[in-house]
Amino acid sequence: MRGSFSLIFLFITWCAAIPVDYLLSSAENEPEVPVEEIDLFKTERPLGHVSGLAINKDGNLVAFHRGDRVWDENSFNDAEIFNKALLPITNSTLVTLDSKTGKIIDEFGADLFYMPHGLTIDKSGNYWVTDVGSHQIHKIDGATKKITMSLGEKMVPGDDEKHFCKPTDVAVASNGHFFVADGYCNSRVMKFDKDGNLLAVIEAALEPNQPTEFLIPHSIALIEDLNIICVADRENERVQCFSAGLSEGSRKVPSGIPITTANDIGRVFAIREKEHFLMGVTGSSADVEAQMFTIAVQTGETHTFAKGIENAHALAISADGSVYVSQLAPNRILKISPF
Repeated sequence: MRGSFSLIFLFITWCAAIPVDYLLSSAENEPEVPVEEIDLFKTERPLGHVSGLAINKDGNLVAFHRGDRVWDENSFNDAEIFNKALLPITNSTLVTLDSKTGKIIDEFGADLFYMPHGLTIDKSGNYWVTDVGSHQIHKIDGATKKITMSLGEKMVPGDDEKHFCKPTDVAVASNGHFFVADGYCNSRVMKFDKDGNLLAVIEAALEPNQPTEFLIPHSIALIEDLNIICVADRENERVQCFSAGLSEGSRKVPSGIPITTANDIGRVFAIREKEHFLMGVTGSSADVEAQMFTIAVQTGETHTFAKGIENAHALAISADGSVYVSQLAPNRILKISPF
């Protein structure tokens, strides 16, 4: 991995201290995961392109997949409107898999979604999904499997407060506030309260000699106890982190204050956080090979591993540290033990 993890640090008493000037260590000096620790996660039957992965409250893997649908040049027109000839996917698009055996435990989501993308499961067991085809995000009750909230006007792309344009991912806080990465054709992260009212819009941090806008904010990760929201800015090959604005009372700070940035790290497709480690997966770019990485948020220590996993799209981290990564080509899920 190239580049530095620079810190634009605002001293906030509620936030754990993070070193100001540290560099990511060189990839050439970092250990890689042995090949035998990267396993094919065999599912009971083949799935469509898996665009989202998450771990549910029982520790099982949930895959959000596209069934028999493929995103190609015929999916959207020049105005980002989804092909009206394509009906909702008839397959069950949300599949719960036994994390050890790959057997299907449960599945639902037929005739609901047009082009699945991101998946998050919150602490209450609700599913949050993004559908780039309908330009919407949905909250789904984990018990009833019913949609309880939808935001965005169905099939209508836009860039105002009521519309998304191919939204990519959702991150949810314990108080019900949630963040939406928007998306393939907008350059922002939107923050909402638990009822879906817009609270803030986060745009890219301004840095010398760096792009001034997000270019496909493809994935987001909330580090709630540090009050930080991180954005995988895919085509700008960076991760930017901001204040999440979740603290209350006298400790309240606004959302969107730049905290830290990792530049020149490759096209970051997915990021997730566990125990103050930010994990990401990148695709190949001009001078960075496809790989996975971890960054210790409080020290800046980094490791790269699992090099050469091409066309990765989503990842999920289980309680035991196992990491599941979906690839779109070849279409499969890998299970990795990096620690």
